Amino acid sequence: MNISMRNGSININGNVYKGNNVQISNGKVVVDGIEQSQVLEHKITVNVVGDVESIEAGSGDVVVSGSVGSLRTGSGDVKCGSVNGNVQTGSGDIDCGNIAGSVRTGSGDISHRA
Repeated sequence: MNISMRNGSININGNVYKGNNVQISNGKVVVDGIEQSQVLEHKITVNVVGDVESIEAGSGDVVVSGSVGSLRTGSGDVKCGSVNGNVQTGSGDIDCGNIAGSVRTGSGDISHRA
């Protein structure tokens, strides 16, 4: 999972991180190039407070309290504010505000909030 943002905070499975770039790979969280001590061993749930440039996630639910540039997951539900680009999930529900680009899910529901 890769998340690019500016001056926001990210809650991953109950742990809060602050930084511009957050990566999750092989159960490890890396914030702005610094590996964090927590190890993720179960389903990943990400809650972002602030605006996000982009999110790319293999799996896990994603909630953004703010706007998003683009968002893509392999599987997992997505909930966010307005989207300036595209939203895509292979399997999962999408519930977002206005979407400037395309929206697609292979298996799930799509909801729009004004």
